[in-house]
Amino acid sequence: MTDELLNHPGALTGDVRPTASYTLRVNGVERPVSDAWIGESLLYVLRERLGLAGAKDGCEQGECGACSVQVDGQLVNGCLVPAALAADSEINTVEGLSGSGGASDVQQALADSGAVQCGYCTPGLAMAVHDLLQRNHRPSEIEARQALCGNLCRCTGYRGALAAVQTVAEAREAALEAELDAAEQAAATVEPVVPAQATEQSFADLALAGELPLYADSELWHEADQLIPPQAQAQAQAQPPRPVEPAWSGTPAHGTAVPVGWEPTPAHGTAADAAVYGTPAHGTPYLPTPPHGTPHQDPGVYEGTPPHGTPQQDPGVYEGTPPHGTPQQDAGGYDGTVYATDGYGHQYTGYDATPAHGIRLPEDENA
Repeated sequence: MTDELLNHPGALTGDVRPTASYTLRVNGVERPVSDAWIGESLLYVLRERLGLAGAKDGCEQGECGACSVQVDGQLVNGCLVPAALAADSEINTVEGLSGSGGASDVQQALADSGAVQCGYCTPGLAMAVHDLLQRNHRPSEIEARQALCGNLCRCTGYRGALAAVQTVAEAREAALEAELDAAEQAAATVEPVVPAQATEQSFADLALAGELPLYADSELWHEADQLIPPQAQAQAQAQPPRPVEPAWSGTPAHGTAVPVGWEPTPAHGTAADAAVYGTPAHGTPYLPTPPHGTPHQDPGVYEGTPPHGTPQQDPGVYEGTPPHGTPQQDAGGYDGTVYATDGYGHQYTGYDATPAHGIRLPEDENA
């Protein structure tokens, strides 16, 4: 018992380290882990506690890539990830690349290209190639070199691994194209199946609408005839045929009479009616406008505009506009109040004229 305690990675002599129990989901399977030291790496738990020895312990510093695994779809070094922190994550290892138990296409391509010798770095290379082709279906050689730069190999080099990348990419692309072609051919050969009940109902709707199928040589045409009620057939036969209206023959030329009785359009300048003033011919000048004040030719119309100040002929109307400054003739309009006195002693007792600009008024004196 003492030897087991001393060999346990989670305990030292005289020091009991904290432990935890958790569950890891590895390759789609729940794997419980009990009483494990919380400092154990994911690589150690996979190999020593769960028995998945595919990931290799190369450097324990994240430099060689032999322990590469996927955590939530991200390629990581298992030696650098604490296993307790991956309890809620989806973990994929090299054992899960092939569900049938055999070699996957990536593993088989690595073996066929000569990229396997000692096999210690092969699981990490397989996980790196698998992760690359998940993200990039047709990687170039430069992209493949960048993806494999974290995996060290001292036996075969990297030429075989790069060739395996291109081989798997081409094979997957060809398989995808073949699958798409097969799906298109299957879709083209399959005919839609129409239920008999739905077919009869659709033709019944056509019969009620007065329409029949276009393929008169088929048996469905006669079935549609039988679906028309006898009363509707008799009523359709009793109705007279519709008259065929003549097709429109185009717009007639200008001035041509329409067959319905409309008289042709008169030529420009021709009077439409003797009682109505005709339109003058195009280009005929109108009479010039008479000058201002010229009397109209019609004696019943006002004989010109009188010049400014001319009294009207009607004596009962105001006789013209007086010049500016002329006193009004209405004596009873003003009460004789003196408004101002000029410099010579003259008093303004009436509204004799408009005072000159600048003369002070009594309102200014009393202000």
